[in-house]
Amino acid sequence: MRKLIAASAFIAALPPVGAAEEASPFSANVTITSDYAYRGISQTDEKPALQGGFDFKHGSGLYIGVWGSSISWLRDAETGESSGNSVELDLYAGYGKSFGDFGIDAGVLRYGYPGNFDRKWRDDTGMKNPNTTEGYAGLSWKFVSFKYSHAFTNLFGAPDSRGSDYFDLSVSHEIVENLTLAAHFGKQRVFGPGKSYTDWKLGAAYKFAGFDFGLHYVDTDIDHEDLADSRLIFSIGRSF
Repeated sequence: MRKLIAASAFIAALPPVGAAEEASPFSANVTITSDYAYRGISQTDEKPALQGGFDFKHGSGLYIGVWGSSISWLRDAETGESSGNSVELDLYAGYGKSFGDFGIDAGVLRYGYPGNFDRKWRDDTGMKNPNTTEGYAGLSWKFVSFKYSHAFTNLFGAPDSRGSDYFDLSVSHEIVENLTLAAHFGKQRVFGPGKSYTDWKLGAAYKFAGFDFGLHYVDTDIDHEDLADSRLIFSIGRSF
Protein backbone atom coordinates (compact mmCIF):
# COMPACT_ATOMS: atom_id res chain seq x y z
CA MET A 1 0.00 0.00 0.00
CA ARG A 2 2.24 2.91 -0.91
CA LYS A 3 -1.07 4.72 -0.84
CA LEU A 4 -2.91 1.47 -0.10
CA ILE A 5 0.25 -0.62 -0.76
CA ALA A 6 0.66 0.52 -4.37
CA ALA A 7 -3.09 0.27 -4.93
CA SER A 8 -3.75 -2.38 -2.36
CA ALA A 9 -0.65 -4.64 -2.94
CA PHE A 10 -1.67 9.29 1.32
CA ILE A 11 0.01 37.77 6.81
CA ALA A 12 -1.41 39.84 9.05
CA ALA A 13 -2.10 43.60 8.63
CA LEU A 14 -1.55 46.20 11.38
CA PRO A 15 -4.83 47.29 13.00
CA PRO A 16 -5.83 50.94 13.35
CA VAL A 17 -4.59 52.68 16.47
CA GLY A 18 -6.77 51.69 19.41
CA ALA A 19 -8.37 48.77 17.57
CA ALA A 20 -7.92 45.12 18.47
CA GLU A 21 -5.62 43.12 16.21
CA GLU A 22 -7.59 40.85 13.89
CA ALA A 23 -6.31 37.55 12.59
CA SER A 24 -5.73 37.40 8.86
CA PRO A 25 -7.98 35.01 6.90
CA PHE A 26 -4.85 33.87 5.02
CA SER A 27 -2.33 31.41 6.43
CA ALA A 28 0.55 29.31 5.17
CA ASN A 29 2.66 26.46 6.47
CA VAL A 30 5.86 24.62 5.59
CA THR A 31 7.20 21.37 7.10
CA ILE A 32 10.18 19.07 6.77
CA THR A 33 9.45 15.54 7.99
CA SER A 34 11.59 12.41 8.25
CA ASP A 35 8.80 10.38 6.60
CA TYR A 36 5.44 11.27 5.07
CA ALA A 37 3.06 8.76 6.64
CA TYR A 38 -0.50 8.85 5.30
CA ARG A 39 -2.98 6.78 7.31
CA GLY A 40 0.01 4.89 8.69
CA ILE A 41 1.66 4.10 5.33
CA SER A 42 4.84 5.77 4.09
CA GLN A 43 4.44 7.79 0.90
CA THR A 44 8.19 8.43 0.58
CA ASP A 45 9.77 4.98 1.11
CA GLU A 46 10.43 6.09 4.70
CA LYS A 47 12.59 8.96 3.46
CA PRO A 48 12.23 12.71 4.23
CA ALA A 49 9.58 14.90 2.60
CA LEU A 50 9.11 18.62 2.07
CA GLN A 51 5.55 19.83 2.56
CA GLY A 52 3.62 23.09 2.55
CA GLY A 53 0.28 24.72 2.00
CA PHE A 54 -1.87 27.85 1.85
CA ASP A 55 -5.31 28.42 3.35
CA PHE A 56 -8.06 31.03 3.29
CA LYS A 57 -10.81 30.96 5.90
CA HIS A 58 -13.75 33.35 5.86
CA GLY A 59 -15.38 34.59 9.03
CA SER A 60 -18.50 32.63 8.11
CA GLY A 61 -16.60 29.35 8.48
CA LEU A 62 -16.10 28.67 4.77
CA TYR A 63 -12.54 27.79 3.81
CA ILE A 64 -10.43 26.73 0.84
CA GLY A 65 -6.84 25.57 0.62
CA VAL A 66 -4.05 23.81 -1.19
CA TRP A 67 -1.38 21.51 0.25
CA GLY A 68 1.51 19.66 -1.34
CA SER A 69 4.22 17.14 -0.49
CA SER A 70 7.07 15.36 -2.18
CA ILE A 71 6.28 11.64 -2.60
CA SER A 72 7.74 8.50 -4.18
CA TRP A 73 5.07 5.78 -3.80
CA LEU A 74 3.91 5.96 -7.42
CA ARG A 75 7.44 5.73 -8.81
CA ASP A 76 8.20 2.92 -6.36
CA ALA A 77 5.30 0.92 -7.85
CA GLU A 78 6.57 1.32 -11.42
CA THR A 79 8.57 -1.40 -13.15
CA GLY A 80 8.44 -0.04 -16.70
CA GLU A 81 6.43 2.93 -17.92
CA SER A 82 7.12 6.03 -15.79
CA SER A 83 4.38 8.47 -14.78
CA GLY A 84 6.93 11.20 -14.04
CA ASN A 85 5.16 11.88 -10.75
CA SER A 86 7.01 13.09 -7.65
CA VAL A 87 4.45 15.36 -5.98
CA GLU A 88 1.09 15.11 -4.26
CA LEU A 89 -1.00 18.28 -4.66
CA ASP A 90 -4.26 18.46 -2.70
CA LEU A 91 -7.11 20.93 -3.11
CA TYR A 92 -9.89 21.21 -0.55
CA ALA A 93 -12.86 23.35 0.42
CA GLY A 94 -15.34 23.14 3.23
CA TYR A 95 -17.08 24.66 6.21
CA GLY A 96 -15.85 24.59 9.79
CA LYS A 97 -17.32 26.29 12.84
CA SER A 98 -17.01 26.17 16.63
CA PHE A 99 -19.92 26.46 19.04
CA GLY A 100 -18.45 26.71 22.51
CA ASP A 101 -16.66 23.43 23.22
CA PHE A 102 -18.14 21.80 20.11
CA GLY A 103 -17.04 22.04 16.50
CA ILE A 104 -18.16 20.83 13.08
CA ASP A 105 -16.25 20.43 9.84
CA ALA A 106 -17.32 19.18 6.41
CA GLY A 107 -15.88 19.45 2.94
CA VAL A 108 -14.41 17.89 -0.19
CA LEU A 109 -10.75 16.98 -0.75
CA ARG A 110 -9.08 16.23 -4.08
CA TYR A 111 -5.78 14.34 -3.92
CA GLY A 112 -3.90 15.15 -7.12
CA TYR A 113 -0.84 13.42 -8.59
CA PRO A 114 0.48 15.30 -11.63
CA GLY A 115 1.80 12.78 -14.15
CA ASN A 116 1.07 10.56 -17.13
CA PHE A 117 -1.10 7.62 -16.08
CA ASP A 118 -1.84 6.25 -19.55
CA ARG A 119 -3.01 2.75 -20.44
CA LYS A 120 0.51 1.37 -20.66
CA TRP A 121 1.28 2.68 -17.17
CA ARG A 122 -1.97 1.23 -15.79
CA ASP A 123 -1.28 -2.17 -17.38
CA ASP A 124 2.25 -2.13 -15.99
CA THR A 125 1.28 -1.29 -12.40
CA GLY A 126 -2.18 -2.89 -12.22
CA MET A 127 -3.47 0.41 -10.87
CA LYS A 128 -6.10 2.87 -12.01
CA ASN A 129 -5.60 6.63 -12.15
CA PRO A 130 -4.46 7.54 -8.61
CA ASN A 131 -6.20 10.94 -8.43
CA THR A 132 -8.80 10.63 -5.68
CA THR A 133 -11.76 12.68 -4.45
CA GLU A 134 -13.08 12.26 -0.91
CA GLY A 135 -15.86 13.94 1.02
CA TYR A 136 -15.50 14.29 4.78
CA ALA A 137 -17.52 15.27 7.84
CA GLY A 138 -16.27 15.70 11.38
CA LEU A 139 -17.31 16.55 14.92
CA SER A 140 -15.17 17.70 17.83
CA TRP A 141 -15.59 18.30 21.55
CA LYS A 142 -12.81 20.06 23.43
CA PHE A 143 -9.74 17.88 22.72
CA VAL A 144 -11.53 14.91 21.07
CA SER A 145 -12.44 14.74 17.37
CA PHE A 146 -13.97 12.24 14.97
CA LYS A 147 -13.93 12.45 11.17
CA TYR A 148 -15.45 10.24 8.48
CA SER A 149 -14.09 10.29 4.90
CA HIS A 150 -15.77 8.68 1.87
CA ALA A 151 -14.15 8.12 -1.54
CA PHE A 152 -16.26 9.22 -4.52
CA THR A 153 -13.66 7.74 -6.88
CA ASN A 154 -11.34 4.76 -6.85
CA LEU A 155 -9.08 5.09 -3.82
CA PHE A 156 -5.54 6.10 -4.86
CA GLY A 157 -5.64 3.85 -7.91
CA ALA A 158 -6.90 0.70 -6.20
CA PRO A 159 -9.19 -1.11 -8.71
CA ASP A 160 -12.93 -1.21 -7.95
CA SER A 161 -12.45 0.69 -4.69
CA ARG A 162 -15.02 3.47 -5.17
CA GLY A 163 -16.92 4.01 -1.92
CA SER A 164 -14.03 3.06 0.36
CA ASP A 165 -14.03 5.03 3.61
CA TYR A 166 -11.91 5.99 6.59
CA PHE A 167 -12.78 6.51 10.27
CA ASP A 168 -10.52 8.82 12.27
CA LEU A 169 -10.68 9.21 16.06
CA SER A 170 -8.12 11.64 17.51
CA VAL A 171 -7.26 13.22 20.85
CA SER A 172 -5.03 16.27 21.24
CA HIS A 173 -4.40 18.14 24.48
CA GLU A 174 -1.93 20.84 25.54
CA ILE A 175 -0.65 19.52 28.87
CA VAL A 176 1.63 22.50 29.55
CA GLU A 177 2.23 25.69 27.63
CA ASN A 178 3.46 24.92 24.08
CA LEU A 179 3.56 21.13 24.64
CA THR A 180 0.73 19.06 23.16
CA LEU A 181 0.25 15.30 23.39
CA ALA A 182 -1.80 13.54 20.72
CA ALA A 183 -3.19 10.10 19.93
CA HIS A 184 -4.97 8.78 16.85
CA PHE A 185 -6.74 5.58 15.80
CA GLY A 186 -7.97 5.05 12.25
CA LYS A 187 -9.79 2.38 10.26
CA GLN A 188 -9.40 2.27 6.46
CA ARG A 189 -12.03 0.17 4.70
CA VAL A 190 -11.02 -0.68 1.13
CA PHE A 191 -13.63 -2.05 -1.26
CA GLY A 192 -12.80 -4.31 -4.18
CA PRO A 193 -9.71 -6.57 -4.05
CA GLY A 194 -7.88 -4.21 -1.69
CA LYS A 195 -7.46 -5.09 1.98
CA SER A 196 -8.81 -3.02 4.86
CA TYR A 197 -6.55 -2.18 7.81
CA THR A 198 -6.19 -0.09 10.96
CA ASP A 199 -3.52 2.44 11.92
CA TRP A 200 -2.59 4.34 15.05
CA LYS A 201 -0.29 7.14 16.14
CA LEU A 202 1.03 8.52 19.44
CA GLY A 203 3.19 11.57 19.83
CA ALA A 204 3.94 15.06 20.98
CA ALA A 205 4.32 18.53 19.45
CA TYR A 206 6.25 21.40 20.92
CA LYS A 207 6.29 25.08 19.90
CA PHE A 208 9.59 26.88 20.29
CA ALA A 209 10.97 30.09 18.76
CA GLY A 210 8.15 30.18 16.22
CA PHE A 211 8.69 26.61 15.05
CA ASP A 212 6.60 23.47 15.56
CA PHE A 213 8.56 20.34 16.49
CA GLY A 214 6.87 16.93 16.34
CA LEU A 215 7.82 13.38 17.31
CA HIS A 216 5.32 10.61 16.65
CA TYR A 217 5.17 6.82 16.78
CA VAL A 218 3.22 5.38 13.84
CA ASP A 219 2.07 1.79 13.19
CA THR A 220 -0.56 -0.35 11.40
CA ASP A 221 -1.85 -3.92 11.53
CA ILE A 222 -0.62 -4.62 7.97
CA ASP A 223 1.69 -7.64 8.00
CA HIS A 224 4.87 -8.13 5.97
CA GLU A 225 5.00 -4.60 4.56
CA ASP A 226 7.98 -2.45 5.50
CA LEU A 227 6.26 0.81 4.55
CA ALA A 228 3.48 0.19 7.09
CA ASP A 229 5.52 -1.07 10.04
CA SER A 230 6.16 0.71 13.34
CA ARG A 231 8.50 3.73 13.25
CA LEU A 232 9.24 7.12 14.77
CA ILE A 233 8.72 10.24 12.64
CA PHE A 234 10.29 13.60 13.42
CA SER A 235 9.10 16.86 11.87
CA ILE A 236 9.83 20.55 12.07
CA GLY A 237 7.50 23.17 10.63
CA ARG A 238 6.40 26.76 10.74
CA SER A 239 3.09 28.52 10.16
CA PHE A 240 2.66 32.08 8.88
